[in-house]
Amino acid sequence: MKTFTRAACIAPVLLLASALAQATASNKELESRANATDQRVGTLESRVNQSLLTLQQQIEKSQQELRTLRGQIEEAKHQLESLQQQQRDLYGDLDRRLLVMENGAAGAPVAAGGATRAPDAVFADEASVYGDAFSAMKAGRYEEAARGFQTYLAKYPRGPRADNATYWLGEAQFVQAQYEAALKSFQGVAAFAESRRLADAMYKVALCQYELKAFKNARTTLNKVISTYPESEAAKLAQVKLGNMNAEGR
Repeated sequence: MKTFTRAACIAPVLLLASALAQATASNKELESRANATDQRVGTLESRVNQSLLTLQQQIEKSQQELRTLRGQIEEAKHQLESLQQQQRDLYGDLDRRLLVMENGAAGAPVAAGGATRAPDAVFADEASVYGDAFSAMKAGRYEEAARGFQTYLAKYPRGPRADNATYWLGEAQFVQAQYEAALKSFQGVAAFAESRRLADAMYKVALCQYELKAFKNARTTLNKVISTYPESEAAKLAQVKLGNMNAEGR
């Protein structure tokens, strides 16, 4: 009886010990799994942090490249504006000198395009018609000037100032944005083989072609100005205009 009682008392202890041993083993397994999980999480966090760092570096690099590009764009824009201003200055200076020369030659009976000296009365009328048109041109009354030069050319198509009248007619039309009409007028100067307006008129032909968006033709004409009249002021203006077109991608 005592032996049975002792065995009955020992059995629970053995069961408890076994349960404790199993629990201990289970805890160690869980701890091992937890450690492995922590290690994987740590590795993953390290990779994520490295990826974020790389991404941040790429973003900063892209931002720097963007700032550099913007700076280059601003510089190119400034250069383009400078070239355009240079062209306007050269063009304005050329026209001022042409106007002075034209005004000084208003009374000179020089034949152009094979014209001969007219009688005094006819010459006086011819000079008056031209002078009125040119005065309107200098005063900026371009519509009136255009009508005046058209009148002159209708009455004196081969008069001593016919080449000048043709040129200034084109100029009056150009400033009024009548580019097709101006193109024809400037092209008409070529009919006067001895005219001193030939280089300037050819350059203005290119400007008309540019405004009419015939960029290929404009380039061809500008290059022709440079090759035909290399020492002229028009050739310098043509070089500037070609530079502007290059900057514009046209």
